[in-house]
Amino acid sequence: MKHSLQLTALLSVIGVTLALAQGPDVHVLMISVDGLMPSSYTSPGPARIPVLRALAAAGASAKGVVSVLPSVTYPAHTTLITGVNPAVHGILNNGMFDPEGRSGNASNWYASAIKVPTLLGAARSRGLKVGAVTWPVTVGMEVDFHVPEFWRTSFGTDFPENRMFLDVASTPHLLDAVENAQGKPLPWRLTDADRLSIARFILRTHQPNLMLVHFIELDAMQHTTGPNSPESLATLERIDGHIGALLQTLTEGGLREKTHVLVVSDHGFLPITRRLQVNALLKRERLLETDAGGRITKWDAYFYSTGGTGFVFLKDPTDQQMVARVRAMLENLRADRANGIRTIWSRDEIVKLGSFPDAVLGIDMQSGFYTGGGHDTLLAGVSMNDGRPMAGGHGFDPRRPELHGSLVVSGPTAKGRGTLGVVRMTQIAPTVARWLGVGLSPLADQPLDKLLPGAGSQPH
Repeated sequence: MKHSLQLTALLSVIGVTLALAQGPDVHVLMISVDGLMPSSYTSPGPARIPVLRALAAAGASAKGVVSVLPSVTYPAHTTLITGVNPAVHGILNNGMFDPEGRSGNASNWYASAIKVPTLLGAARSRGLKVGAVTWPVTVGMEVDFHVPEFWRTSFGTDFPENRMFLDVASTPHLLDAVENAQGKPLPWRLTDADRLSIARFILRTHQPNLMLVHFIELDAMQHTTGPNSPESLATLERIDGHIGALLQTLTEGGLREKTHVLVVSDHGFLPITRRLQVNALLKRERLLETDAGGRITKWDAYFYSTGGTGFVFLKDPTDQQMVARVRAMLENLRADRANGIRTIWSRDEIVKLGSFPDAVLGIDMQSGFYTGGGHDTLLAGVSMNDGRPMAGGHGFDPRRPELHGSLVVSGPTAKGRGTLGVVRMTQIAPTVARWLGVGLSPLADQPLDKLLPGAGSQPH
């Protein structure tokens, strides 16, 4: 027993020593293409994306990545840097739960809401340099070279306040340095081309050990014109060029061969045309009340929309009679396929899926249907927050193949590894942690063994 403990301690010391030895010279670039569907690189298609296809052919790629519930941007991106589900890391939706609208529909911008260690924090604690460009839920996070994702005003608008806040929230003088380097000012609302410029500047100037970049324009275009629309394909082709430019920057800095490059996404997409607003039914049944301006002033039951899914919360979540009453309402709605409900989840099922721990019921919608938070009309059309039409969406059950995210990997441990099959999103951060020689939460998932050193090349 004594010898066993001594051996365990020795192996632990050796493991830490090896991790420390590789740390300063290990490099990871994680590129998130919001809304990228795996079919883009797993099957022939009309999009001209030579960079992404070449990375997949020479390295490793997943047939699909099972995202999180709900399959939306902020919970998924937090999982990508923690290795745990939303119920554990605490970022349960893009926005805050706020039935009365007191927060002004604020998003989950702030890193302080994350309840577990992140890749960025773990890397910095090891003395590694970290960079991040518009990665969600990082406002206030300690990052060496950082421009967080945030907009103070409504999405789609340009006001000086957006840029003023970015100056305050970003690494001091970083945006000024980028502007000086490129010889022109950055706009108040950053484009993907601006994100590329910032990321290339950080890579070229500082060569961080861990670099995260989030491109958002494919997601926005698929929302407004639908998945696989000509406009969406053109946007994807443009982002493929951005990925190529980042790789070129690595090459110019002598880092390409030693850098683990991941192209990831948070979710897939489905077409949508209609929206089910369960709160209209709850209002009719006097389970919630509104004032003359339409603001909710009182509620015993509230339906929280998360895109292709939605969840029921009760003032008293222990009231089983109320749970049964609301479930009966949902079952009646599901009986008519015109309402679009595909599945009803119990509280236990929601918890098992790693989502809202306080919700008592949940629903997943059919393709073509979204949920909404409105309370005047049960069924309505769909539109963006700024009034533009909406043709595509996500948030649905992440186990559905259409909602799978993407993973393409290139670098020291990915060459010739071929297909990874369908993987869990929670496996990505633990894999990166192993490359960096850092630790995450004990609750984090297992890494992808096929991408670890010594796994050996696998046939395609």
